[in-house]
Amino acid sequence: MSNLFHLIYASQAVHEFSRQDIVELLSDVKQKNQQLDVHGMLLYDKGSFFHILEGDKEIIHDLFDQIVKDEKYQKVTKIIFEAIPKMFFSDWSMGYSSLSRSELEQMDGMNDFFVGQTCLSGIDQGRATKLLRAFSCGRWRST
Repeated sequence: MSNLFHLIYASQAVHEFSRQDIVELLSDVKQKNQQLDVHGMLLYDKGSFFHILEGDKEIIHDLFDQIVKDEKYQKVTKIIFEAIPKMFFSDWSMGYSSLSRSELEQMDGMNDFFVGQTCLSGIDQGRATKLLRAFSCGRWRST
């Protein structure tokens, strides 16, 4: 049985992050993730985060516990935590993209969610999986 898991979660920033805040966060996260052999991606829009972490089950679990306790975030919502056969983001210690609602609104099954101005922490498993697939196939991929 594989110990490879991914965690998909959403959260809200207590205070909206500036571009510089995001750059600093990514710098810290990339270094830590490389040491832990954790991979993933982060989407950010107007104070909302959508985050995917891939790696060893216990390491991912411990990282999530740290995130939940971090005072920079609120409404940390676990969406999916499950075993995976392979990593989707093995080439990234942490991919990042800034989202625009108009891009998300164009995706099948996502438009009704985002037209209602719902934050990413309210996303369900099905929509999270669609977002993961779109991102892993190249949509919004930047580093």
